[in-house]
Amino acid sequence: MLLFVAASIVVSSCSKNDYVVYENIPATLYISNSGVIAAADLAATYDINIAKGGNAEYTVTATLEKATQVIVNYNIQNNANYAPLPAECYSLSVESFSLAASEGGSSIAVTFDAMAIDALPAGDYALALVVESDNAYINKDKDYVMFCIER
Repeated sequence: MLLFVAASIVVSSCSKNDYVVYENIPATLYISNSGVIAAADLAATYDINIAKGGNAEYTVTATLEKATQVIVNYNIQNNANYAPLPAECYSLSVESFSLAASEGGSSIAVTFDAMAIDALPAGDYALALVVESDNAYINKDKDYVMFCIER
């Protein structure tokens, strides 16, 4: 009898609103390898891994945008002095992309131009990129990647 009463209390205390229904979770994008990355090997190709969560029944579109404010914030918080890397010093395999409902993510390659970087004045440089989308939420805890080049 005690088991029946306990089960009744548990069942009656749960309503439909107490559960997150998977079908109602919108698409959310985030950079799975977000944060600061030391780009020590300028001949290497670095990947930015964009992941999609949620249950979007539509194609999600997004872009990677240069984010100077991320560099400014990093410099202030870490007493650093990174300058934004000029656009001619790197290339992205794509800047905008789409993810179909069945796709869980994408990878975007970043390639640096070592000769162009060597031609810059001595100093430390950074490339910060954020993921943005008009039809998906962005996880603000994992929305950027910052490549640091120290020379």
